[in-house]
Amino acid sequence: MSWKSRIQVLDLNIGDRIESTCKCCGYTWYEFASDYLGRPYLRQLYLDEFETRLKCHQWNCKGKIRIVLSSEAETEGFQGGLA
Repeated sequence: MSWKSRIQVLDLNIGDRIESTCKCCGYTWYEFASDYLGRPYLRQLYLDEFETRLKCHQWNCKGKIRIVLSSEAETEGFQGGLA
């Protein structure tokens, strides 16, 4: 049981970005949650069910994808070390 089986598409905010990566060809693209919140047949799905329904957008691939919720929070590199 992973975190994807606990969150529904309906729980996402309109501005949340979804990073999708194809497991076959490695193509990566970003979409907003608002693209899917307007579709009533996708809104009630949990993220793991949602992930299995999506296919790759690359021409002639149609492979399975992996989704990740991306964050635009500020990140920093490791600052620790030897003095």
